[in-house]
Amino acid sequence: MHEKSFLEAYERLNGAQKEAVDTVEGPVMVIAGPGTGKTQILTLRIAQILRVTDARPENILALTFTESGARAMRERLATYIGAPAYRVPIYTFHEFAGKLIQQYPYAYARAVGGRPIDDLEKITLLTHILETPSIKQLRPSGNPSYYIRPILSAISEMKREYITPDTFLTHIEAQERALLVMQKVHEKGAHKGKVRGEYLDAESRLAKNRELLFVYRAYEAGLTSARQFDFDDMIFETVTALEQHEDMLRAVQETYQYVLADEHQDVNGSQNKILELIASFHDRPNLFVVGDEKQSIYRFQGASLENFLYFEEKFPHTKTIALTQNYRSYQKILDLAHELIVTEPSPAMELRIPLIAHHEGIAHIERRTFSHEAVEHAWLADTIEDMISRGISHEEIAVITRTNREVEDVATLLRGRGIITEATADSDILTHPLMSVVRSLVRVITHPHDDRPLFEILQSSYIGLPISDMVLILRARSYVTPLSRIISDESMLRELGVTDVSKVLHLSATFMDARARMLTEAPHHVIAYVVKETGLFEYLLSRDPLEGTRVFRRIYDEVEEMVKRNRAVTLLDVDRVLLLHTEHGLSLTAPYIRVGRKAVQVMTAHKSKGLEFEYVCIPHLHDNGWGKKQRSSLFHLPINRHIDEHAFSETDDVRKLLYVAMTRAKHGLYMSVSESSTEGRTLLPTRLLEGVGGTFISECDTTSEEAQFNPISTLNVSEPVSPFDPEILRLVLRERGLSVTALNNYLTEPWNYFYRNVLRVPEVQAEPAQFGTVLHETLQHVFAYRRTEGTLPHTTTLKTFIERELAKLPISVDAYTRFHEHALVALTRYLDHVQGALPPSTKEEFAIRVVLPTGIPDFPEITLTGKLDRLDFDGDGNLIRVVDYKTGKPKTRGEIEGTTKTSRGDYKRQLVFYALMLSLYNHEQYTSREGLISFIESDSRDVIHEEQFIVSDEEIELLKGDIIRVVREIINGAFLNAPCDPEVCAYAPLVKELQSRFID
Repeated sequence: MHEKSFLEAYERLNGAQKEAVDTVEGPVMVIAGPGTGKTQILTLRIAQILRVTDARPENILALTFTESGARAMRERLATYIGAPAYRVPIYTFHEFAGKLIQQYPYAYARAVGGRPIDDLEKITLLTHILETPSIKQLRPSGNPSYYIRPILSAISEMKREYITPDTFLTHIEAQERALLVMQKVHEKGAHKGKVRGEYLDAESRLAKNRELLFVYRAYEAGLTSARQFDFDDMIFETVTALEQHEDMLRAVQETYQYVLADEHQDVNGSQNKILELIASFHDRPNLFVVGDEKQSIYRFQGASLENFLYFEEKFPHTKTIALTQNYRSYQKILDLAHELIVTEPSPAMELRIPLIAHHEGIAHIERRTFSHEAVEHAWLADTIEDMISRGISHEEIAVITRTNREVEDVATLLRGRGIITEATADSDILTHPLMSVVRSLVRVITHPHDDRPLFEILQSSYIGLPISDMVLILRARSYVTPLSRIISDESMLRELGVTDVSKVLHLSATFMDARARMLTEAPHHVIAYVVKETGLFEYLLSRDPLEGTRVFRRIYDEVEEMVKRNRAVTLLDVDRVLLLHTEHGLSLTAPYIRVGRKAVQVMTAHKSKGLEFEYVCIPHLHDNGWGKKQRSSLFHLPINRHIDEHAFSETDDVRKLLYVAMTRAKHGLYMSVSESSTEGRTLLPTRLLEGVGGTFISECDTTSEEAQFNPISTLNVSEPVSPFDPEILRLVLRERGLSVTALNNYLTEPWNYFYRNVLRVPEVQAEPAQFGTVLHETLQHVFAYRRTEGTLPHTTTLKTFIERELAKLPISVDAYTRFHEHALVALTRYLDHVQGALPPSTKEEFAIRVVLPTGIPDFPEITLTGKLDRLDFDGDGNLIRVVDYKTGKPKTRGEIEGTTKTSRGDYKRQLVFYALMLSLYNHEQYTSREGLISFIESDSRDVIHEEQFIVSDEEIELLKGDIIRVVREIINGAFLNAPCDPEVCAYAPLVKELQSRFID
């Protein structure tokens, strides 16, 4: 315990904060508005529990909503209690569910051994269910797929709120009883004898809910039959597991004696149920929740208030503490935000407590109205440029918008002005220009007689054709002379006067070669080939490596996943599936890569939660975005038990979003709106600000901005080249952690780490690697079979496992045959060798994440990640060894250890890395230091080789030192100014270009 640090922090607390920290026993609910120090009290309270009770760090469970929130809590906790902070379980709810799945796999019927279902598979399943003849309400004849997306949303919502089909049935039965006693017809007046509209609405809601229940049950049955699960099932099944397996529940309750939950206003019904079950062992459980109803932006009307009422009902002895002192914003900003949130009365009024600013100062709050969004955008960029010129740091300026699309638009605007900008949004790459380019390439290959996609490609800047050549080729096109013929005819090109004939012919040859490859190679391999040969890949990495690899990696991964799931065998299938995504409104999201701290931040109000900035700009405050929340009301679901959601204003949820956006600002708040959009639509100011802020907001005249606006200056006449900020290395390392593969890449050549692990450049998997994947995955099935059946599978079953994995690979018929024969021989020989030495039980594909303290002041911890091929256990459930499978030619012990001239010791380092992770895992049954390198394929004499190692404390300490050194080099960007070694790095031609664009 760092007693001095704790006491100094404790003494700085106000009275309410100290009360929250000191009340370590019993249920406590803290209402903590923005900037009131909730992270501080959470961490200090954990430290206080360890100071005044006999609890160990492992007995305290803290649950947050984001990994960054968990990391921030642990780092701060470490300043108060030191190394024990890394033993305190601090998880997101999904991480906690994943931990329980690992510990109690028998309790999870669907999540263990199944695979996640994707959006297209969900739509396919629902489409099949809706074809049931009895479905009438949810399959309108004019648009049979109309209800598919709303049904998926409703099922997801019910799972999040832990509404099982049986629970939903109870709700429907209550609706039926209510309908029986409802007056059906008007008894007097002009409509006497006619059915009342209220009755018809209730009758329609009931009919839809009956069919929704049928669909819900059928959907769950479909998932079970296909051994699939959706994202919500991790939490949903955890509740079921805790309810149905008393031994598991008791073990969890005994382990976690103190439970803390952050952002409780956003905790859904299933997550609440987990908290309730863990706490149910005691009448007065040590359950501590922190929340703020005003900042509930992830749940619909009233659901956040439901949490507070539920908590007080469930735990009647709850102590409620309100934090009212704000340490972030000046008072005028707090008063404006409070006036916004209490404009309309609601059942939540008692929780919407005014905040008092701790810091004295005059806030600067402005609002402007422009004639057109183009003028507004010019003013926004000018204002940010002016702030920067006055010495305000980039990272202290934020632009907060309503939608992800606005984030993209504003970020593009600012980057066009040369302002270093970081966009925080989940971008839909289906609408990204690079996706359009890739789809054009696909169509050129699959539709050789369609000139439109080829026309688009010839005009693309990455092709690098001189404009004069492009014009000559396009002018020569006619009905009888298509573009495809022109670009393949050397004599015609020379006759036209084309100057770079070889480039055009290479382009044509690339497309013809791709069509030939399409017959034998997987679609994503063909796409990778074309992207490389056309120059697009090099263009992306030289112009904007972060953005280019962000989008292309997502495209490549998506197509590869289509192949693995047998949804796309050819490029034609790829085009069809992408079209389905568009038709059903399914996005392909790829989060923006963070560019560094020296950047103006652009984000949605949702993403801004928990952040703070000196100055905040909120543009586009029109009613289209900041008006009534667009939420489907097609179904009446039993979400709220304590309140009537209709008691809330239709704009209440959007008010909370704007409240969150406003309260991110410390000193300055700039708001703006336009009367017309860039598309020419009339825009109205948001109704949220009607009658709000009269005494706080300065209404600024925009006459000068309108007069000085120059439309030409807003046009980007050339593509801006994005500078590269080495700070990205720190951010990526913090968010992704370090795997042993990434570590080995760095130790081999730091630029390999940069391109493979930071940029994640797509690379086509060679046949030996594909074959190795088949062997690894098949062995996972083999040992899972042994765990359930008590014996290794016979040859017939082994063949089935091999074929299951081969079916996922994008390989030719010839390769399939070769792989099948080779895998069957290799695995039969391998299993014959190992079966006599197999332990009582095993665990396969064990995923693990741990935290290693670094001792680096500004980077105090590094997350280590790994997936262990096999764990062997004795009869008491204690770990014997870690087994790591290797394919290919067996290596000698010297090669494994790195003691020969041509070896680097990557294999041995991998075992030491795993031993280090298990030592940090804090599980008494996972403490073995034994590692086994097991070569699946025999040598030339048909002998299987395995090498056993015992990892020493010294080796672990040496590796810790290497990891910390590598972390320090990465976050300092130490390697960025060094050339890459072309002997071990394929990216040498790109490094020089990248180095020329580093930010000083």
